[in-house]
Amino acid sequence: MSNPDLYYFVNLETYPIDRLGSEAGQDLLNRAHRMMKKDTLVEFPDFLRPRAVGALTEELTALDSSAHRIDYMSTPYGWMDNSGFAPDHPRSALFRRNCGTITTELFSEHSLSQRLFRVDELTEFVRRMLGYDTLYRSACPVLSIQVNTMLGGDRFGWHFDTNDGVVSFMIQNADTGGAFEYVPLIRDEDDENYDVMSNVFDGSHQPRRPAISVGTLSLFLGRRSIHRVAPVGATKRSRLSLLFSYDRAPGMVFPAKTCQRITSPSDEPYLGALTKQE
Repeated sequence: MSNPDLYYFVNLETYPIDRLGSEAGQDLLNRAHRMMKKDTLVEFPDFLRPRAVGALTEELTALDSSAHRIDYMSTPYGWMDNSGFAPDHPRSALFRRNCGTITTELFSEHSLSQRLFRVDELTEFVRRMLGYDTLYRSACPVLSIQVNTMLGGDRFGWHFDTNDGVVSFMIQNADTGGAFEYVPLIRDEDDENYDVMSNVFDGSHQPRRPAISVGTLSLFLGRRSIHRVAPVGATKRSRLSLLFSYDRAPGMVFPAKTCQRITSPSDEPYLGALTKQE
């Protein structure tokens, strides 16, 4: 018997992730690969059914008051040693991260967020979009499922990701602000492209700013594409983004320091994994 949660959550009429071997399924994967190759962002609007979005909104809103609050400055180059660069160099730049984070341990085993995460057809769809031989749901008890919740004045400054792809669902937009902004493929392993990066940071290079509606599934390749969530403006409701973590190996958990940054917040700037704190 098919998983009833698949039918509850996913708009299978438009996104036949249960039939990826069919002509319609192959067309869906081809669309994803074209979007990924063109600008590193796959967007599928109305991927979640409206009733599922409504129920998830209620679930996450109820947990909002339990969210961990973070507020600190961070380098976009968190995996590097950023010592010895001039103050105006991109490697010396720090950007503010302040928001609430609902982490995995706050969800019950039978919560809607857990149920969606455990849909095998979704995991397989993500694997096929990324082109990996294997893909497993993260086993991290803290960050396998994460919700960024943002109110007026919150932001998540410019950064790169350290993994190959981030899967997110837009559950609720703020009334104003909070746009996702990015510059695709701005760096590679041989050229960090610091001149253009400086222009992004000072605002003279305009990023892309897609309008992401509620219910949208996004797959973003952020390891080489600088991105941020711009400041949220005046709003009566939180911006709610649901993020799922996967890995090519089973049993993946995030490093303790990564989890601690969120669950035991500190205002100490994050200068980079290899940078000595002065």
